[in-house]
Amino acid sequence: MSKQELTEVIVTKYALSKGPFKVLAEVSHGGSMASYKFPGFYMATAHGKDFWLNEADALADCERRRLAKIKAIEKQKKKLESMTFLIEGAA
Repeated sequence: MSKQELTEVIVTKYALSKGPFKVLAEVSHGGSMASYKFPGFYMATAHGKDFWLNEADALADCERRRLAKIKAIEKQKKKLESMTFLIEGAA
């Protein structure tokens, strides 16, 4: 990372797996990209709506992601419940 000022951001990119977390990041590209590094690890980035500058927005994003995942799982459940099976072939 360059010597640009670091800003505390909340990364929500992994909200449904690791959970949201705070890091000090270099925010660039007009505020649309955050670059951060954990000690001993590689450089990571979050783009667009994958990071937030305040907790209220970050928590709202986590909730949005949770509800979207629930909706996707319900859709998948309906598809699985409507499945029927037919064994084809000559005996």
